[in-house]
Amino acid sequence: MPAPRGARPGRGAAVTGSTIIDAHTHVTAASGSGVPRSPQFPNAPMFTAPVEQLLEAMDTTGVDQAVLIQPSLYGFDHSQLLRCLEAHPNRFVGIALADPVGPNFPDELSELVQRAPIRGIRLAPLIAPELGWFDAAAEPMYEAAARLGLSANLLITPAVLPVVDRWVAAHPDLTIVVDHLARPDLDPQSPGTISDNLLRLARFDNVNVKMSALPEMSSRPYPHQDIRPWVRAVLTEFGAQRLMWGSDFPYTTDTDGYMQARTVLDECEVGDAERSRILSGTAAAVYRLPAFTEGPSL
Repeated sequence: MPAPRGARPGRGAAVTGSTIIDAHTHVTAASGSGVPRSPQFPNAPMFTAPVEQLLEAMDTTGVDQAVLIQPSLYGFDHSQLLRCLEAHPNRFVGIALADPVGPNFPDELSELVQRAPIRGIRLAPLIAPELGWFDAAAEPMYEAAARLGLSANLLITPAVLPVVDRWVAAHPDLTIVVDHLARPDLDPQSPGTISDNLLRLARFDNVNVKMSALPEMSSRPYPHQDIRPWVRAVLTEFGAQRLMWGSDFPYTTDTDGYMQARTVLDECEVGDAERSRILSGTAAAVYRLPAFTEGPSL
C-alpha cells in the first residue's frame, strides 16, 4: 500500500493508539465553483469548506484520516464527494446521501461503491423529515446497503428514536451508526437531557454511536462540562468499541475549534484504552479505513 498523503514518518502498518480518525466531516467545492445546491433539500445548511481546508486542520492537529459525509446541500449529486475521494484515497472514505424513494438508487449505490471507497449511506430525517426514510418503500435501499457491506448513518433527533428502535430491530443485518448522539438537548432547563431511548439502543449489537458535534451541542464554553454526563452515559451503555469521535467539520469554525473538538474527550474522564478506541479503532472497523504504512509526508 502506498504511503498516505500527509502521513508522518514513523507510522506503523496498523491503526494504533496514536492514530486518529475523524468519523464525521463535510467538504464542498470552493466558493463559486462545483456542484449547485440541490432543490431536493431546501432546508439543508449552506456552507463553503474546500477539502484543502479540512486537510490543513487535520494536519495541524494530528488527525490522520477522516470520513467525508455527503453534504445534503448537494442532494444526491455525489460528484464533488467522488472527486475528493479519488484525489485523496489514503486520507478519506465517504458516506453517500441515501435516497429512500428513488427506485434506481440501489443500482446507483452499487456504482458509487465501484468508483470510490463509499462505506455507508446517510439517512437525514433531521433535514428532510417528509421523506419516507423508515417506510417499506425504502427497503430495497437497505437490502442493497447490507449486501454491499455499507453502514447506515442516522441524522436524527431524540423524537425519532422510538421509530428508529423498531426499525433497528427489523434490520439486524445492517451496521447502524447514530450521528451526534441523536442531537440531545443539553440545556439544563430542558427535561430529558439524557435520552433513555438512545441508551436503549445499546441492546442491539449492530448499533454504534458517534460522539460528534459535541461543542455544538454544549451550552457552555470549552471544555464543555455539560457534555460529560452524556459521554459517560453512552460509554457505560455502549462501550468504547461501539463509539467513535467526529468533529463535524466545518462547524468547528477554525483550527482552534477543530483542536478543541478533538481534545474535548480528554476532559471527560475517558481512559487511555477507551480513548484510543473512540479516536480510531471503532471508525477503522466500521468504515474499513485503510491502515497506515510508514512513509514520508507527501
